[in-house]
This record gives sequence, C-alpha cells and structure tokens, in this order.
Amino acid sequence: MSINLPASVTLALRIGELDPEGKATSYSMAAGIGTLTALLANPLFGRLSDRTRSRFGRRRPWIVVGISGTIAGAVVIGVSDSMPLLLIGWIIMQAFVNAAIASSLAIVADRIPEKQQGLIGALSGMASSAAMLVGVFFVQWFPSNTLAQFGLPVAVAVVFCSILLAMMRDDTPAVGDIAPFSLKEFLGSFYVSPHKSPDFSRFLVAMFLTTCSWGVVSTYTVYLLQDRIAVPAEALPGVITLAYVIPGILAVIFAPVAGWLNDRTGRRKVVLGSTALIMATGTLVIIFADGLVPFLIGISIVSGVAGGMLYGGYIGFAVATMNDPNTAARDLGVTNIAFTLPFSVMPFIAPMLLGVGGGDANYAALLTAGAALTLLGIIPLFFIRSTR
Repeated sequence: MSINLPASVTLALRIGELDPEGKATSYSMAAGIGTLTALLANPLFGRLSDRTRSRFGRRRPWIVVGISGTIAGAVVIGVSDSMPLLLIGWIIMQAFVNAAIASSLAIVADRIPEKQQGLIGALSGMASSAAMLVGVFFVQWFPSNTLAQFGLPVAVAVVFCSILLAMMRDDTPAVGDIAPFSLKEFLGSFYVSPHKSPDFSRFLVAMFLTTCSWGVVSTYTVYLLQDRIAVPAEALPGVITLAYVIPGILAVIFAPVAGWLNDRTGRRKVVLGSTALIMATGTLVIIFADGLVPFLIGISIVSGVAGGMLYGGYIGFAVATMNDPNTAARDLGVTNIAFTLPFSVMPFIAPMLLGVGGGDANYAALLTAGAALTLLGIIPLFFIRSTR
C-alpha cells in the first residue's frame, strides 16, 4: 500500500498540481526514475538479506531498514513544493521500500513447502491488490492533503511490519562461509545466467513482456480518465476510487484462484499464457472505450482479472524454476525486476509513442504497443521445461 498507491495514483495527482501543463512528461520521468530505483534496490537488498548474519536474523533487519527509509521518503514528498524535491523523496521511498519487500517475499521460499508455494504466493499477490483496494480510499478521504495521502499508507505499513517482526522471532541468520561483498557480488545481484538457469531466465522474459500492457494502463490511469474519458475535476477522486476498487475486488478473488490452479494442476505455463491473452484483450477494450463504463470494464479485465491471475501465479512460478534456495531473496528480487520493469520502461518510451501523429497524448498508440508486447510474452513459455 505504501508504494503501490503513490505509484499508481497519488504521485500523478501531486505532479498534476506541481506541473499541470507538462504533467504527462513529468510523470513519465518520475515514474521511470522511481521504478528504475526499485529495480536496482530490490535484488541488491535481497542479496544483502541472503548474506546477513545478524543475531536478529537475515530478513528482519532489512524490513526495519526498509520501512524506516520509506517513512523518510514519504515525508519529503509530502512537504515538497517542486519537482526536484519530489523526485528526491520518490527515489528514497522506492529504494527503501524495496528492502522491506525483498526480505518479506523471501519468506515464501524460506518457509513454505513446495506444494503450498503457489497458494501462499497468490495470497502475497492478493495482498498487493487488497492494498490498492483499501489505500485508494485515502485519496477519497483526503483529496487535497498530500501528506495524508502519502503518510497514512506508510503508517499502516509500519503497524503491519511491526506485527510481522514480532512473529518472526525465529528468523535465522545466513549460514556457511560467505565471500566478501565485492563488485562481482554486487553485479551478481542483478544477473541470472541463462546458461545456468535457462528456465528461470525464460520465465523472467515472459513475466516482463506479459506485464507491459498493465504497466501502461496502471501508470496512466489518472491521465486516461482526465484526457481520454474527460472526467470533470470535481468527480475525479470518486472515479479514481471506482477505477481501483472494482479491479481490486476482482484481483483479490482471482489471485488465490490462480494460485490454487497452479498448485492443483501444475500447469503454470497455461495459467500465465492465459493471463497474457486476457490482459491484452482488456487493453484493447480500453483503446476503444468511448465512455466511463467501457473504460471501467477494460481496466477491470487488465488490473482485476489478469492482474489477479498474475499476482496469484508469479511467485510460485518463480520458485518452481529457481535453482538455488540459498539465493532465494536475490532471485525473487530479480523476479520483481521482471514484474516491475515495464512500469519503468513504458513511461520512458511513452513520450515517443504519445507523440505519434504530431500530438502529445496519443494514448491509443501507447496502449497498442503495450498489448502487442504482452502477447509476445506467451512465446518464451513454450521453451520452459522444468514446469508444465
């Protein structure tokens, strides 16, 4: 909640206040830089967590570090009165929240039996959807209070991280001889060898491509509502709530269903391939939407049905293709790169696509590119052999 809500809603609203004329370009830059920060931070902190020998364990210390930095970043954003200051706060927030995310996700690989990893991974994904479902109400309750919009979700995160830390008193430190953390180790935080881990590498490519259209739809929901659907300013907070609550409910339903299907049938490739088809279909609905109802149907398909299925299957799929349990946090951090990289790459290339035709808001071209890339995500699945 502390990072997904601003990434999808409140950051866009804040940039719209600071730079109303150039909001699309400024938001593309902020979203791209923020997600790039997350891409570097998640596997790096995951690697550090895997290697930590603290008497407090190897996961708990980084959850504390992560949530502390997240608080600092939210405060900076909340008081920012310029784009540079907002960017600084966003970079801090993205960097440190991923320390907590990487360490928390590793619990699935650390503690959950293989036959339950799909379901538990799905519940982890469902939590992300539920976070947006609940968090979007902060925007409706405090439509003009930026500090509350950013700060209250972080306060909720502090409470629940504290509960998790209290329950994980048996968190164990890393064992065995560990080489010094060198430049090679640092670079190894972000690289998976296709030769040593062919199936995991193919899964990462499939994940990246599948998520592309969702990256576009989620990143530009606020501006699509403003510029394409022409929602009046006074009605925007309520419509934004609808645009996240409806898909959020669907995602909460479909995530555990997808996780159960993965565990029950073992056909992870079929579930992920179906997700790509559904996501591309929902994106096409948004492209041709000529009113609020068709738009809500489209975003419900993309972020609700397909998003829930993706949340429900990707962690279990990742664990099924990973080779080394001793690098679980690092590998899940790299998985998070594949999952979130489209949220960085698509904003960076968005200005070029938005300018197709000579304007600066060709959302149809941007959405079409996202849908095409998502469909390409089906191809690598045919070459994965370690799971069906």
